[in-house]
Amino acid sequence: MGVPVLRSTCLLLVLAFCADARAAAPDTDQARRIAEQFLATRQASAGPQEAYEAGDVAVADLDGDGESEVVVLWTMLGPTHWHHGVTVLARKGQHYAPAGETDEPLGSVEGMVVRNGTVELKTKWPGPNDARCCPTVPRTLRYRWSAGKLSPAK
Repeated sequence: MGVPVLRSTCLLLVLAFCADARAAAPDTDQARRIAEQFLATRQASAGPQEAYEAGDVAVADLDGDGESEVVVLWTMLGPTHWHHGVTVLARKGQHYAPAGETDEPLGSVEGMVVRNGTVELKTKWPGPNDARCCPTVPRTLRYRWSAGKLSPAK
């Protein structure tokens, strides 16, 4: 009678330890702080006339490995230019570090949604008669996280 109870207790302790060993996903405020820290390091290596701002920040398990990634939509602002980027930050030990980002132009990004392992960007692109400042052609861009990089998804 004592051995089955002891086995059950040991199994529960092992399961509890394994559950605690996997880090909890960051909440919204923590994810925003993680994104801001990432952009502060990027800002430190930027020119004096460039500034980085975080836009949308999402927490999701992009690759189904049980660990949440932080996805950051950011904007680099220069004196006469700007561009958007998306970076995935993955847990490395006790902190999050850049694990990959988009390498292609994103247009004027109006928002980001992350669902079902896909990063979806709502963008505007210049039409034939648009001024550079004011694109009007809507386009949705989708990316999947795979092998450490964001790749276009259909």
